[in-house]
Amino acid sequence: MKKVFNLILTGAIFSLILIAPKSAFADDGCTPVYGGGQTCPPPGNITIDKTVQNPQSGIFVDNLTTNDPKSKYSAGQIVNFKIVITNTTGTNIPSVSVKDVFPSYLTFVSGNGSFDSNKNTLTFSLSNLNGGQTQTFNVQAKVVDGANIPFNNGVVCVVNQAFGTTSGGQTAQDNSQLCIQKITVTPTPVVTTKGGLPVAPAPKIIATPATGPEMLPLIGLIPTGIAGFILRRKINK
Repeated sequence: MKKVFNLILTGAIFSLILIAPKSAFADDGCTPVYGGGQTCPPPGNITIDKTVQNPQSGIFVDNLTTNDPKSKYSAGQIVNFKIVITNTTGTNIPSVSVKDVFPSYLTFVSGNGSFDSNKNTLTFSLSNLNGGQTQTFNVQAKVVDGANIPFNNGVVCVVNQAFGTTSGGQTAQDNSQLCIQKITVTPTPVVTTKGGLPVAPAPKIIATPATGPEMLPLIGLIPTGIAGFILRRKINK
């Protein structure tokens, strides 16, 4: 009798598992196992794609190098970044924490989350990243002033790093490089006198052509000359 009861109980439990709504296991992607219990897929994984905008073309690329002379940033310029986070699995990820570490010579301008100026790091998070879902975040930085760039007429390349950590402990990261050039302008020297006063440029001399006003008195003598010539001819006759 006891064996029959156990058999009936086992059959009832198995039937309940089979007819249980699929939504009971939909939240975590787990599936029931014959005999009791369930199996669950590994925690969701993510990828991070960090890109930087080319200052000349406006296109976002993985890295900028010194090979292209038109792709360098200079003092005071705005730098735009993109961080693309993708859930590569078919299950939901409850939360993802993201850290964006700024390199030297860049200061924070705008972006999601909060910025720690001591660590030069932007931190933000996102919730419920569904399987296969992608989210994009824009971050804006600025190149420091020329006075804070130590090298002259040279180029330095720096790397911006983005890190992501899921609620399940999985991590991902990506880097993006850009190059900064400091252009030094040589000022025009100012000539001064012994007393330190600037030397004024010599005044321009404008020459009046020979047909100018100074020829007017000579024109007035023409009638007198003609009258004298006529009088002389009459006397000779």
